[in-house]
Amino acid sequence: MLRVKPPLPYDQQLNRFKERGLIVGDDSEAIEILKRVSYYRLTAYALTFKNNDIFTPGTTFETIYRHYEFDSKLRNILMEIIEHVEIAFRTHIAHEIAHNFGPLGYQNPSHFRNLINHETFINELTKSIDKSKDPFIEWHRTRYQGQFPSWVAFEVLTFSSISMLFKNLLLDNQKSIAKTFYRGLDYTLISNWLHLLSVVRNRCAHYSRLFNQSLNLDIKFRSIDRNLDITNRTLFAVIFNLKYLIKDRTWITWVTKLETLIAEYREVDIRLLGFNEDWHRLLEKK
Repeated sequence: MLRVKPPLPYDQQLNRFKERGLIVGDDSEAIEILKRVSYYRLTAYALTFKNNDIFTPGTTFETIYRHYEFDSKLRNILMEIIEHVEIAFRTHIAHEIAHNFGPLGYQNPSHFRNLINHETFINELTKSIDKSKDPFIEWHRTRYQGQFPSWVAFEVLTFSSISMLFKNLLLDNQKSIAKTFYRGLDYTLISNWLHLLSVVRNRCAHYSRLFNQSLNLDIKFRSIDRNLDITNRTLFAVIFNLKYLIKDRTWITWVTKLETLIAEYREVDIRLLGFNEDWHRLLEKK
């Protein structure tokens, strides 16, 4: 049996913050926030404002909560823009395979680089199809005896599976897909970018903290971008490369949303996400 004490009452949780030097303006409001967000989630954001487990003088409960709010809204707009990439690659890969190898060409391991990775992909795809209750899956299940063309089957893939699928495509297929996004885009970069985007997407989907967190994964850049003042393994580095996978109008609209969010939370030090003073120009220029 797991011998763990239950969480402290909310007022005692708040007192723990106060004991470490956190300024609380309104105890009742702070306790209501703790009831919604939880002490343990907020403590992750509090780490930035501590030294030897003591809060930096002047740090307020509102400061911690505002950083939590910023992170939450940032996750939301990131999910929105990553969705464009996920759907686009799902579509392009499905059509690339269908036009070159036929509707069921994805089932043939000879159409991919690595046989073991292909087997893993087919197993994951089969599980996703078996669990799916989507009408288009049910229709193909009954009408075509469970034969699913690529453009149907791939609709149930996770972003992680899409990322792994692209990495396992034959070289010519990878090059063909790369051409549909940005002129001169090196197809070898896309595998790295898709993997990183799937990691960020999963963090967003599970409400994990983005603020002041290293991605712990090396990010590759176009040769022309390698001398720019962009810190690797940061969220900004991922966002910077993301612009090459999004159509101009959609990207400009999204950058405006990002700019609005940053302006709303000016107290957030975006340098801890890898942003520099020139971030807006870097995101505008392709």
